[in-house]
Amino acid sequence: MADKAKASRLAQEGLAHWEEAELELALQKTNEAIVLAEPNHWMVADYHGQLAGIHAQAGENDKARGHYEKALFLQLQGGEADGGITVIVCRHFLAMHLLEMSLASEALDVLQPSLQAAPVHWLNCVAHAHILHALRRFADAKDAAQLAIKYAPSLAKAEQLTKNLNVMFSEENV
Repeated sequence: MADKAKASRLAQEGLAHWEEAELELALQKTNEAIVLAEPNHWMVADYHGQLAGIHAQAGENDKARGHYEKALFLQLQGGEADGGITVIVCRHFLAMHLLEMSLASEALDVLQPSLQAAPVHWLNCVAHAHILHALRRFADAKDAAQLAIKYAPSLAKAEQLTKNLNVMFSEENV
């Protein structure tokens, strides 16, 4: 039987355990949250995203990928659009995970709908820069990195992105 309040509490407990690197407890609590949540409740997608992150931290890349894909599927099934922030975030994390798995072409395919819908959203540009760099498209990666910095939501974020994306600007990658 669905219990949204208990599901939310369990997910929060799972998050707290994840933050403490108590991955088994984090997985247990987050899985319990999914079981108790209403199947079509919007938070279920977030719970799958949380599970994906926990599995990724545990080095369980295939399980993480499955949950990132499920989170994206649920967001789209729930009526979210590719230009919407929830889908942008889902596609970003899935693409970056695929990149960690050395699947740059698949990462680009996953990100493409969000790039088409919101080509200068900074989060799309960050993932795009990393993917293009992995594909050895260095000039394009630099352009995407510059867009990420230009459209960052704050000066502090722009400064952080400049540091994090500096590999895109190195002489050897031009």
